[in-house]
Amino acid sequence: MSSAVRHPSLRPILKRTWHLLKHPTDRRRYLEVWADLIRTRHMLGRWAAQGAESADPNQLCAILSFTNLPLHAKFHCLIAKTMQRRGYTPVIFTYRGNRFGHEYFRLFGFDRLLVWEDYLESLYFDEAEIDRIARALLPPKPTIAGVLLVRYHGVAVGKHALSVTARRLIEGRPDLDNPRTQSLFQGLLRDSIRGVLAAERFLRKTPVKKMLVRDSGYIPNGPIFETALEKGVDCVVYEQGQRRGTWIFKRYTAESKGQHYFSLSASTWERIQTQPWTSADDQRLDAEFAGRYTPHSTDDTRRLQSGKKIKTPDEVRAQLGLDPGKKTAVIFSHVAWDAAFFFGACLFEDFENWLFQTVKFAAAECPHLNWIVKLHPFNAFKLQREGKTEESEMRLLRSLMPLPPHIILMRADTDINTSALFPLVDYVLTVNGTVGMEFPCFGVPAVLAGTGRYNGKGFTIEPPTVEAYFETLRTLHTLPRLDEASQRKARQHFYTLTARRQTSLEDIAPMQLKRLNEAVSDIHDNITIKARSLVEFDQVQSLRRFGEWFDTSTDPDLLEP
Repeated sequence: MSSAVRHPSLRPILKRTWHLLKHPTDRRRYLEVWADLIRTRHMLGRWAAQGAESADPNQLCAILSFTNLPLHAKFHCLIAKTMQRRGYTPVIFTYRGNRFGHEYFRLFGFDRLLVWEDYLESLYFDEAEIDRIARALLPPKPTIAGVLLVRYHGVAVGKHALSVTARRLIEGRPDLDNPRTQSLFQGLLRDSIRGVLAAERFLRKTPVKKMLVRDSGYIPNGPIFETALEKGVDCVVYEQGQRRGTWIFKRYTAESKGQHYFSLSASTWERIQTQPWTSADDQRLDAEFAGRYTPHSTDDTRRLQSGKKIKTPDEVRAQLGLDPGKKTAVIFSHVAWDAAFFFGACLFEDFENWLFQTVKFAAAECPHLNWIVKLHPFNAFKLQREGKTEESEMRLLRSLMPLPPHIILMRADTDINTSALFPLVDYVLTVNGTVGMEFPCFGVPAVLAGTGRYNGKGFTIEPPTVEAYFETLRTLHTLPRLDEASQRKARQHFYTLTARRQTSLEDIAPMQLKRLNEAVSDIHDNITIKARSLVEFDQVQSLRRFGEWFDTSTDPDLLEP
């Protein structure tokens, strides 16, 4: 492991400079991050690099930091400093090109960096053997379902390679018969196998006790993370919370790695159900919903309702052309190409196949209902960042067009606020989307076509097979609203998830957000670090709670009091 990042040669510096001169958008983004680094250095002064004497060099906390974004780099620095103050020596996994990330870590005195490309090069893999392993793992004609089952040393290397393939192609269901897709996937499968072997070698020689990771289904994060789980390392996955200023943490084991990070473990849910649910709790939950769905909300990290209008049921019916004499069901699509295969299992081959088959069935077999096909609102942001103009789901749905009158398409850029659907809708369908735990809070039955998030909690409808799923759709109009007990479960579950599973770091790292249409730079989301001394840092309550949980607890979920 390199103890510091090697100095760049003159050639890549000149190449990067020439690129920035030719591309003004990239130059602007580069200068924005550079300015943030300068501001952060000025605000922190010298204190952040202090305190290393408290760390044991043989007790390591690994931080997977394959990012150059200031938001996550600074967050990683805060976690690394927290664990250092508890006696751990942070080791940072990073890429060679993440120069800004390296500089943020240097501000905090961290120079024990493992540069992933350098480490892989030092291991001198037998590429012929890697090819042989990859070929042996795959059937002659790979399918998505088959690839998802591919394991190497207990690690889901097939799922990792497929997830990155979908992400790069912006396709929810990669065509493994396509030569270009096939070549991309096979190269990524080899990368995933190398990642497992590299992580195994590193962990054999290095006393890693703790590990923090994000994007645990991509490469190299996934192979490192799952290998660490197999070796008994205490691993925590984090993600930016849905409420501004918050973060989500979840502890995993080799057995629980398929669970969504934004979920309640079985032990947490069992404990929560023993606690009373009062009218005051109902009011607090309603306030949470208001924060999520108020147009131009400053609470919602994702800014999903930016520019959208809260309309009455009659206004929505008139705008969409819904038959007022029929009940209404909504099919909520997923962003099918982003983290598509990370969590749980789907009754269908993938998110897009589920969407296609559900719409096709509803069109042909269920004219007695109004059907709204709602494309995910985050498409607007995701596609903007990727330079795309159309939701990937449309490629599939076009083959079903023209849709019959009882099927209405609601695009990602609709002006209808999702909360306007709560009093209008009778049923919702999803694989494991957030809507499947939101709408039951208002008595609306949710039909799930997958697992991994909130199934089995007692407030959703969960057909066990594809055949049972379609039979449920055929008779959907006969299902009643949820009873009070089921609604109470749904509300208690969702409140615990949104109010207590999202950890606020506003006392140390207040978060700034731009509106959805402004979120085009590498600092569109950002944090500012408030501490001005090591003593002040050590007194930050949120980090003390996190550090205690990460260091000494075995609980899967970190809950706010």
